[in-house]
Amino acid sequence: MSYHYLVFLVIIGLSIGSFINAAVYRLKHKRRGLIFGRSFCPSCKKTLSATDLIPLLSYLFLRAKCRFCRKKIAAHYFWIELISGMAFLGAGLMTGFSNPLLLAYQLVFISVLIFIASYDFQFGEIPDEVSLPAIFLALAGSFLSFTESFWSSLFGLLLGAGIFFALVFFSRGKWMGGGDIRLAALLGALLGWQGFLLALLFASLFGSLVGVLQILLSGKSLRSAVPFGPYLALGAYVVLFFGEYIWTWYLSFLFIS
Repeated sequence: MSYHYLVFLVIIGLSIGSFINAAVYRLKHKRRGLIFGRSFCPSCKKTLSATDLIPLLSYLFLRAKCRFCRKKIAAHYFWIELISGMAFLGAGLMTGFSNPLLLAYQLVFISVLIFIASYDFQFGEIPDEVSLPAIFLALAGSFLSFTESFWSSLFGLLLGAGIFFALVFFSRGKWMGGGDIRLAALLGALLGWQGFLLALLFASLFGSLVGVLQILLSGKSLRSAVPFGPYLALGAYVVLFFGEYIWTWYLSFLFIS
């Protein structure tokens, strides 16, 4: 495997992370130019130059402050760029470059998952403007046999939406919201029903671990609201690239036992 391709993937991932940061803000605040609009400081509204938008480096060189108004730049801008770069690198290492269409398909959904996770983390919402088109794209991908079979994808969609609809219904919206139903449907369509259940398991484990750490370190209570979208996105990423290995290990362990 050529390291030049991996470096290129990291650079693309960092750039996509920078775009996600801007797009999340623009979508939330209903600003025009979601894709091609110029970036600006959320505090002073000054248009940013190219040197202010270098992924990771600009944040570090500016010491996490706007060059114009010196207001602090939120840390999530840095972390989303870093996570995107590392996620793209992981995809390249796991999938390789022998099937560029499959790799491109995976990178699109990695970007979607990071966008949704960032949006939910910041605002406690999952935007239908992203999740609904992604559901149809996942079904189209399954029809073209990129990942799951079409019927597995369709059943995964129904299973994911059904489970989360039940959670919303019986909790009267206290545990989950309508956006979580659409996200679960998306993950079911992307991963199939088995992959969705595995992603849900990992998301629950990740969420529980982080919740316990928050209680121990910051004194938050069990009743503190924690967006579940980022954990679902992380669980989906794990299953997307390691799900087959995990199932194989589990079945072999079960058989041996």
